[in-house]
Amino acid sequence: MHDELYLVGSVFLIVTALIAVACVVAQAMLARWWETPAGRHVMAFQGVLAAVLCLWALRVWVPDSDVIRALRSLAFAGVPIVLGWRLAIIIRTWRRKRREHKQEAR
Repeated sequence: MHDELYLVGSVFLIVTALIAVACVVAQAMLARWWETPAGRHVMAFQGVLAAVLCLWALRVWVPDSDVIRALRSLAFAGVPIVLGWRLAIIIRTWRRKRREHKQEAR
């Protein structure tokens, strides 16, 4: 049972990594993501997610090495950066909308 669950999880991981890479490629080719702060954030977020997922999927086939560990650390270092960026966007948007509602109420 353990082997079957590991296989199913590995397949989901690999499919998810491939979809994440496809999202980055599609965004790069089809959208002008660099023109807006939101577009830049979405691209950065997707890129970090794709990198982390690809390195995780690579671990299914390739044994751990110093290079893989270094790449994984580098990729994971981007996660708190893009999540902090996302949190800042959420808070700024909330504050802006709150100010707008207060001004409309006057």
